[in-house]
Amino acid sequence: MKFYNRERELELLDMLYKSRPSLLVVTGKRRVGKTELIKQFMKNKKSLYFFVDSNKSIDILMSEFNDLLKDGLRLPDYVQANNTKTFLDVLTTYEGDVVVAIDEFQRFLKVDPSFITQLQKHWDMQSDECRLFLIISGSSIGMIRKIFIEEKAPLFKRADNILTLKPFTIHEVFNMLEDIGIKDLDEKLNLYFLFGGTIYYYRLFEKYQCTGFADALEKLIFNEFAPLGNEVRDVLIEEFGKEHATYYEIVSAISRGRCSLSEISDMSHVSANSLPPYFYDLIDLLGIVEHRIPITDIPKKSKKGRYFLKDNFFRFYGYFIYPMLSQYMAGNYVTLMEKVTKDWNHFTGRIFEDVCRDLIAKELIDEYPKIGSWWNRKGDEIDVVGINAEENKMLVIEIKKMELSERSARNILRSTVEKVRFIKGSSTMQVSVGVIARKVHGRKSIENDGFYVWELGDLMGVK
Repeated sequence: MKFYNRERELELLDMLYKSRPSLLVVTGKRRVGKTELIKQFMKNKKSLYFFVDSNKSIDILMSEFNDLLKDGLRLPDYVQANNTKTFLDVLTTYEGDVVVAIDEFQRFLKVDPSFITQLQKHWDMQSDECRLFLIISGSSIGMIRKIFIEEKAPLFKRADNILTLKPFTIHEVFNMLEDIGIKDLDEKLNLYFLFGGTIYYYRLFEKYQCTGFADALEKLIFNEFAPLGNEVRDVLIEEFGKEHATYYEIVSAISRGRCSLSEISDMSHVSANSLPPYFYDLIDLLGIVEHRIPITDIPKKSKKGRYFLKDNFFRFYGYFIYPMLSQYMAGNYVTLMEKVTKDWNHFTGRIFEDVCRDLIAKELIDEYPKIGSWWNRKGDEIDVVGINAEENKMLVIEIKKMELSERSARNILRSTVEKVRFIKGSSTMQVSVGVIARKVHGRKSIENDGFYVWELGDLMGVK
């Protein structure tokens, strides 16, 4: 697969390369394309790539790094860089042009934390002749924050820039799928619902010559040699070791719509008081979960918080595979595929809401600077609420994944109007009401009555 969509990021790397010595931190969740970005930038440049394996001791790592360093820089035999100090000495005193990448850098916290403090000292004392562009990357977002961003972090303010690589947008994914022969809108939607914006999965899609959504399920997930069969388990084991089963339970609970602290506690069999450290790991370290509150609540005071999975493949795994893991391990793939077919519309409803909310937020951000969702303890919910406090106006929108008749659309709008009165502050605002759906019949008539209507094609820029 060709390299996609990271032009602005490459421009940043190129600028820092031209003003060496430079230190760049690249972070972002797993499989988002950090390594691919770095390797793309390294093409046609003298460069070295080091990977920190947390299962190896510092002595073994330094021995490996020494060999790579000597080969890459063509150092004489008498130069030895087989411990932290000598390795960093060579890097920071080398006077040639070189790009050095250290991947999964945060794992030094486990392997040997002194490497990080040694790097701080060497970076502060580097010579004026140093022509090093050092790129440090890591997928443990919270750990990178502890090393570089927090005020007491050992490498605080040492980085020239911190680049957080985001998953591809749905538009970028659709363009990429077009390139590899997927033209049908439903096929593209289903693949995005399955894989989100994580580029790694689309590379596998192309590598295994998948022809569409159903083929991807069969080749990448539901067969004995499926490359994604153990993806989620392997990630959780690597990050959390013996405790991975508890994280499994939490991810699965959220995948199946248990979003409040008490609901997740009940399903995962972890007491509510014990859950916060697990959420910290899933939110700040892995970056696959997010905590939301109703848009009208005050963040530090709200007691109506909910937890949602941001990673579509983790959602899929937690919903369809983990609850039936025995069947999956036994190879009952036909049964599991049938369940996916049966439950797919229900499962993807919330993902569709998230996609539409993100798209409409980008479209309306200038008019409604504050956009989110709203709910109360009685079970009332509104998918999108936009607030413009300065102009004293509010926009509320319901999202439906289906095609709506005019009658159904009007019923949804009527119900939404009824719920508006429960939103704090709405009584003093000018409130507009709208609906987003796959398609809405009688759209003109509904709009003539003062309601807003968006169809998926409007948001995607397709018809």
